[in-house]
Amino acid sequence: MEEINNNRAVGLSDLNKEIFGSFYLAKSYIGGFIRDFRSFSYLLKHFKLKEFINFYYTKALVPTGEGSQKWFYHLGLSNLIQKFPDKAPLPRFFEIETTTVCNKKCFICEYLYWQKDAQVKRHLSLDEFKHIVNQFPDIRWINMTGEGSSFLNKDYTSMLKYLWEKHKTSIWLVDHLSDISFETLKKDVFPYVQGIYVSIDAATKKTYELIKIGCDYENVINNLKDIIKYKQTNRTPFPHLSFRYVILTENMHEMPLFLDLLNSIAKPNEWGGSSSIVEFAGLLYFPEIYSHYLSGIPLDILKELLKRKNGIEFRFSHAEERRNPPIECCIAWMEPYIMMPGYVLPCCSVLMSNKRPFLREYSFGNLFEKDFKEVWRGDYYAKFRKMVVDPCAPVPKICAGCRAYRTEHRIKEYGIWDITKEK
Repeated sequence: MEEINNNRAVGLSDLNKEIFGSFYLAKSYIGGFIRDFRSFSYLLKHFKLKEFINFYYTKALVPTGEGSQKWFYHLGLSNLIQKFPDKAPLPRFFEIETTTVCNKKCFICEYLYWQKDAQVKRHLSLDEFKHIVNQFPDIRWINMTGEGSSFLNKDYTSMLKYLWEKHKTSIWLVDHLSDISFETLKKDVFPYVQGIYVSIDAATKKTYELIKIGCDYENVINNLKDIIKYKQTNRTPFPHLSFRYVILTENMHEMPLFLDLLNSIAKPNEWGGSSSIVEFAGLLYFPEIYSHYLSGIPLDILKELLKRKNGIEFRFSHAEERRNPPIECCIAWMEPYIMMPGYVLPCCSVLMSNKRPFLREYSFGNLFEKDFKEVWRGDYYAKFRKMVVDPCAPVPKICAGCRAYRTEHRIKEYGIWDITKEK
């Protein structure tokens, strides 16, 4: 890092290798495997065999979702999937939106900018949830989140309980933890959930409540402290806690302070296992919020992060678009996202783009009209899977402009495939 000019900002995509070295990924996964030993031991000690299997499945075979370490994909499974996409099995993992209702006004969220009739605003009912989940045989992993505030849905905790009682599913959440009391967490969430990604985009109350308008900073921090006490008292590694901090022009200066905040609450090993990290994420922007986007981080902030690390694992994600891997390397399409109410999308990367009518039009189908097996094996989804990994094929329109993978080179050479032109 000393060779870098102190006055320049470092691109997000360069940060992990630049800070941690070329082999940071291998070291991270080896270290993560060691940290997860306590979690595996805990599940075996308490005779939770199905949970053990699903936790292992999460670490090894979930393609991109929260909690995954992608063990098998790093050992070559990705290459096989990309070579034979038509052989991809029916997914045993998916993400689902359980509400499009929110009482917050976070200025970086597309929810605030939805045009009239762009998206119905309502909760998914428990019966609707069961209808969807029961279309996935032997479900192993699920992430229940979306563009709403989950705990406002009165059926949400009943959904967690249903998944656990029927499948012992490995459940992961992304939430701000502002709408819920610790007592409710202890009673209705912890018995069923293996991991929570806490969305918290600042270290101080002033900046946090400037960004996440309507959220309660004190309640979030108190919940975190109480969760740690709960884990200590019950001698359990679950739920694993991770943190997603979206980097903005308004909060960049508080990134080092955020590590200080976490270290003031708990020791690094008390947050959980391999998935217990701080993820500093670049903003997935759309035109209305572009002014908050930050393309690079000053070197002095990076140095402060390393100084204040004190054992906390952190990484950067959502790299600069020009340095993203090409779309033919994508395996995220293996992990479908179910958008309200019931629309099947290829992954979560197409969300947060403020174009809901477009996503409905180009979805693979609706699970209240067709069974997921029929959708997955349908001509549209099958052709999509072959096309997205073919370096000499047009880019499916739903993926054009993806911010996780580069698409421009393929679009320039082979164009865009528009399924609606074939209907």
